[in-house]
Amino acid sequence: MTLLAVVLSAAPARAYTPESPEVKALISKGLEYLDKNSDSRLGGKCVIALAYVKSDQPDHPRVKEAVQACRQSMQAGDQGNSITIYSCGMAIIFLCEYDARGQADMIRHYLNALAARQKAHGAWGYTNEQIGDTSQTQYGALALWEAHRNGYRPDEDTARRMADWLIRTQDPEGGWAYKGELAPLGEREPQDKSEMTISIGAAAMGSVLIAADLFGLLEPGAETNTAEDVPDALREAGERERRKAPPLSVGDLPRNELFETIRDGDAYMTKNYEVAIRRYQLYYMYSLERYKSFFGQLTGDAPDEPEWYNKGYEWLKQNQAPEGSWKGQCGDSVDTAFAILFLQRSTLKSIRRGLGVGTLVSGRGLPARLDSIKLSRGQIVAQQAATQVDDLINMLSDEEGAALDAMVNDPTALVGEINDQNGRRFEQIARGGAPAARVLAVRALGRSGDLDYAPTLIFALTDPDKRVVREARDGLRFVSRRFEGYGLPDNYNDQQLRDVIERWKSWYLSVRPDAAINLN
Repeated sequence: MTLLAVVLSAAPARAYTPESPEVKALISKGLEYLDKNSDSRLGGKCVIALAYVKSDQPDHPRVKEAVQACRQSMQAGDQGNSITIYSCGMAIIFLCEYDARGQADMIRHYLNALAARQKAHGAWGYTNEQIGDTSQTQYGALALWEAHRNGYRPDEDTARRMADWLIRTQDPEGGWAYKGELAPLGEREPQDKSEMTISIGAAAMGSVLIAADLFGLLEPGAETNTAEDVPDALREAGERERRKAPPLSVGDLPRNELFETIRDGDAYMTKNYEVAIRRYQLYYMYSLERYKSFFGQLTGDAPDEPEWYNKGYEWLKQNQAPEGSWKGQCGDSVDTAFAILFLQRSTLKSIRRGLGVGTLVSGRGLPARLDSIKLSRGQIVAQQAATQVDDLINMLSDEEGAALDAMVNDPTALVGEINDQNGRRFEQIARGGAPAARVLAVRALGRSGDLDYAPTLIFALTDPDKRVVREARDGLRFVSRRFEGYGLPDNYNDQQLRDVIERWKSWYLSVRPDAAINLN
């Protein structure tokens, strides 16, 4: 029995999404804990309620409890001065997700309170301190984004000053400190390294990406193609009453510096990324999901089963207490809600519900190769170039990560023909290269149109990376001239994949009955 036959008969590798039974079991157990355990703080009540809203339980008692707490705080008439920025921001986030139209009075109240509490330099922080706080600022940023996504137009000066502060407090290494020291515009001020954690980095990156999205800088054609321009017939059901406000006016926002901040911040996060940290683990995971969701959607690279999510799931599975809670430094109920929001892909749900999956993947278009991007007329565009087949072989062999990722997400023209020599190399890489290299090798083989590569394309259907599987599916359709193929949607399940593998195996035997491959 050949290696190919063994692999073809094997089940696909296991990965997880919010819809996986194992993930749902963790979420359900966590919600059972929250049924019996709340939090005394307004922000705590709101984050717990948000976990239920994201679980399609808008009528749960915890949700009603949070709505009542928001109203009681508003009726106190203090413009939010007696509540923390965490609570003020979470109130806006929760109310927008729960009922953006029905709770308009409270949303506007807390937006006004948020603007009033912003410091002169643009960040948020403790009332008795002038210095800005990256941790608190992320909740101000997310609150502005949630409001904007639901049709409320935040104050442009508030958003611009927030973006400016994030740009000017980035360390030369690309990270951020818990409390940021301002640098002159265009310069980088060394920050307190003892406060530069991966958790704070995730918080800042999510906020920077939110700022760019608020101003439409990462949306090609944003000036002429806002959410208001999308025909009603193309909107998802239920979204016609919930329209994203047009992008805010860029004004004097330093756009080039904002882009450089995103590029350097992502490089810092990639270099320093880890799943488990020493303190504020669950708070970190909620921030990480936000950063990864924004960055993935804006680059067009948003796999259903990313490695960081699967590793996060494994950590949460191992560390859930018998009663269903997770324990950190934010209080067991709040930490449990953070864990649930991570497992639910909370931010990704919000992004996709607001814009639609197709719009995000095909219409926003920030390539992963950030060093290949330039600003043109206020918009970010990619500088594309053709790639020779032999050059691609060298890139795949050397596993040039950044260049390969750029081609996976923003493929350039492939020049030249695949011959016996380079074809064999592509087949080798398809079976054992790095993930991005496998994607590109399978793509090249599929585009060749050569039937001899069909066994390798069938082999690639068993790949644990869904991007490889989708390339193999498309390649088999082209090679076989069966352009409808045998189905297999982008978001397939295990049974659908097994069925399709069997049908392609049968097809190949029908056209090459003497093939020297054991398919039993």
